[in-house]
Amino acid sequence: MRNSRWLKIISLTVLVLVISACGTPAANTPITLFLGYIPNVQFAPVYVAVERGYFKAAGIDVKLEHSFDETDGLTRIGTNQLQFGLVSGDQVVLARAKGAPVVYVFRWYQRFPVGVVVPADSSIVKPEDLAGKVVGVPAKYGASYVGLQALLSAVKLKESDLKEVKVIGFDTAPIVCGKQVEASVVYVANEPAQIEQKCFKVRVIKISDFANIVSNGLVTNEKTIADKPDLVRGMNSALAHGLADTIADPKAAYDISRKYVDKLAADDAVQMAVLTDSLDLWKTDRFGYSDPAAWKLTLDTLQSMGLVTDPVDLTKVFSNDYLSK
Repeated sequence: MRNSRWLKIISLTVLVLVISACGTPAANTPITLFLGYIPNVQFAPVYVAVERGYFKAAGIDVKLEHSFDETDGLTRIGTNQLQFGLVSGDQVVLARAKGAPVVYVFRWYQRFPVGVVVPADSSIVKPEDLAGKVVGVPAKYGASYVGLQALLSAVKLKESDLKEVKVIGFDTAPIVCGKQVEASVVYVANEPAQIEQKCFKVRVIKISDFANIVSNGLVTNEKTIADKPDLVRGMNSALAHGLADTIADPKAAYDISRKYVDKLAADDAVQMAVLTDSLDLWKTDRFGYSDPAAWKLTLDTLQSMGLVTDPVDLTKVFSNDYLSK
């Protein structure tokens, strides 16, 4: 009995030594993912990727950070205080023009998500009809304003051809419903549905039909790419899985989003419409792929606006090298 006991002790000791020699499994890499805006059903694919373990499967322990301050997020990525964020493509070009080592590695929206909304009975039916009209914009900067400029350029109009480009802030529905503008630049996934809920039917001119410039995507920095290329691939893979699942089953993605979006009701028709309208913006044969022509159009637009005056090497602005094959 005594020998048997000592054999058990020795066996346990050997087992401990073997485990110690082999080491414990590596912990997941903690990453903060910067997201613009507030928790919203438009981020459903991210929430799906978290809940279904796609980040963890890639060895990533992800924390989500929502913020209105996209510039701050991009600055922190450029200085490696953050490693990843969903940021607008035009802002990435502007940052690279100033020497920031940021790189766009996954195209989130395949179609530019901004458009021009008008009342359904408006005489404005095509972009050229904006000539001589008062057009609202949230601000004279950012994706909405860049998108308007791209649209005007595509149909050979200039801002001076409009009666006025009126800054109306980010609460668009009351301005449009009050007919304080004749048309307004909006995000096509959510704002038309919100306007129709408050007042009347609208028609949307989608900028992507005329100038499909680059919008939001996953952005990292050169140091992260150089030091941890597999981490970049893992982030891209998780987002791709989240997008695929959301497109395949938007109702399930909506239900998952309720855990992340405060007061998102189980049967909110408007918010479900927001998610449904987002699907076409995401659909593609290859999730994350950036079209070089879209980047050139984005750069050309920023240069025509006078926002970029120095040469920019687009091969350093974005990369498709870290996408799933």
